[in-house]
Amino acid sequence: MPASPRKALGLLGSAVAGVFVAVAGTVAHQTQVSGTPVGLVVAGIVVLAFAMQSRMITGKLGAIVFAAALAATIFWTGLEFHEDKMIPANQQGLIWSYGAIGLAAIVVIWPKLSKTLWSKKI
Repeated sequence: MPASPRKALGLLGSAVAGVFVAVAGTVAHQTQVSGTPVGLVVAGIVVLAFAMQSRMITGKLGAIVFAAALAATIFWTGLEFHEDKMIPANQQGLIWSYGAIGLAAIVVIWPKLSKTLWSKKI
């Protein structure tokens, strides 16, 4: 049975969001203000927010598509093209590379929590 067009568009939107967030975070993660890695913190928050939104709208499959697109784009931007890298091999670059993928993976593997689970009395 083919998937509905709405679900397919949602998954496509998750993939596009993953690519967009990865590119934006890759550009911004090196930004510092007075030695504080503001760009890295903001990029991490954006990854977490978009991953959660993707999971809420399209379910676990949408979060998996988002995480896969994010990871593939971060890997691609970390490659060396003509002696130029977008993700340098410094502490912030490593935290961005592994941390962003880790945050998206946490959203994927997080269990579904329903309102009835929280309303039960112990």
